[in-house]
Amino acid sequence: MKVDLMLKLALVASCASGLFAFDVGELAKRGDQGFKPVVVKDWQAPDEKTIPNNQFGNDVRYGKALVQETYKYIGPEVADKKMRYAGNNLACNSCHLDAGTKKYSAGFMGVFASFPQYSARENAVGTIEERINGCMQRSMNGKPLPESSKEMKAIVTYMYWLGQGISVGAKVEGSSLTKVDRKMIMSRAADPIAGEKVYKEMCASCHGDNGQGVKREGKAMGYEFPPLWGKDTYNTGAGMFRLIKAADWIVANMPLGATSDAKILSDAQAYDVAAYINNYDKERPIKANKDKDFPDLKVKAADSDIGPYDDNKTRLQHKVGPYQGIIIPAKKAE
Repeated sequence: MKVDLMLKLALVASCASGLFAFDVGELAKRGDQGFKPVVVKDWQAPDEKTIPNNQFGNDVRYGKALVQETYKYIGPEVADKKMRYAGNNLACNSCHLDAGTKKYSAGFMGVFASFPQYSARENAVGTIEERINGCMQRSMNGKPLPESSKEMKAIVTYMYWLGQGISVGAKVEGSSLTKVDRKMIMSRAADPIAGEKVYKEMCASCHGDNGQGVKREGKAMGYEFPPLWGKDTYNTGAGMFRLIKAADWIVANMPLGATSDAKILSDAQAYDVAAYINNYDKERPIKANKDKDFPDLKVKAADSDIGPYDDNKTRLQHKVGPYQGIIIPAKKAE
């Protein structure tokens, strides 16, 4: 009988004693910006025909190109070694679909107007440039872009252009992620063995039997379908390596063609396949100093798989659930 590596890890999983778990209410308090945000519904991407033919327009177009074809401009295979900021051949577009305009794929609509904002991962209020560089070091497994660089300015300008007309601090419907059934994640652990079946039936035709993706021929050409594990993908510090966040993204976006209103996978399938993709038996780059993430344990992400923790749950339970006893729902928080 196949024994999953994650089950083996349960025997040596780290525990930490404490009184508190991830407090949703506390996180909301820290993210409060002092006013009730306007909610923007039915957002539509601006017409690219309106991009002006000037320096601003050039930056918007370059910013979009960087998002869509990151590997082409700042990837690890570009000819100019000084421009090799990304450590893999993914694109920002690999997660932020349709150049950040697809709803419920962590889109960029309204992002510019929402910064500065509190980040639990750093326990600090951060800028939009710092957030972009977080992705550069985690999802792109690379190094930070200089904040004064042409590339950083272009990406920020593209986000600004996408957010035209959105007021400061507004919440745009579709800019976040769809949530898989929270009662489910509280009551049962994700099952990577069941997830393997989902992967083979629904994912392998694009991402490959071994998660290798489909790479285009030539240098700095990226992937037709990105790898999900291996040396050329996101590292263990990326948000996509966290189970709940990965499941929330997958359920509204995969397989290709799925939307939040027309899901192809069930919540349970997304939850299980996320566990399979991010299982410890899958090779991927390791994020150094990940134990420094979420320095305030009261707002540490429930699905962060590296301690310390402020509860008495194992590393394995933080990795795959169930999350009962780890997450304190906002309605119950003091």
